[in-house]
Amino acid sequence: MRPLVLAGLLLATATRAQASSPPGPAPTPPVEAAPAPATDDAALLRGLLGAVRPAPEEIRAIAIEDLALLGDARALDALATLLWDPNPRIQQAALRAVTLFQHARAEEILANVVRHPRLPDALKIQALNGLVFQRTPTARRAVQDAAVDSRLTAGVQNAARAVVSQWDATRR
Repeated sequence: MRPLVLAGLLLATATRAQASSPPGPAPTPPVEAAPAPATDDAALLRGLLGAVRPAPEEIRAIAIEDLALLGDARALDALATLLWDPNPRIQQAALRAVTLFQHARAEEILANVVRHPRLPDALKIQALNGLVFQRTPTARRAVQDAAVDSRLTAGVQNAARAVVSQWDATRR
């Protein structure tokens, strides 16, 4: 239930931010201004609730993809929790969403998925492919380590070797 606690905290923060705004006419923001943080919080909260609320898997998968489209790194912890959902489609959607972030926490989640002994090999291979898009030396090291890690299955090791060779090809 951690995502629901996170969603409640976000809602409380958004409500507090709206309540603390001074009364009177709001100043006109410049055209280049970013959306108000309360709006971002509300969108994040709606996405989190859609991802964790009991609903058909298609609806939840769409909500998870929407979290990635928001690009708010605060959703990464909730997405990491969704990797433990009993539904494989939800797990895959959560991992796809994590791979769309170029963030240190996203890289950490992807590397943890590869190393975890109880997650399915399909998720590990998907995480290896996602590490390429992090474009950091530590992500590369995680893939190289997976290629020689004897605790991983042969399929995951071969996928890691393929990702390393793909990484080498892009550097040339």
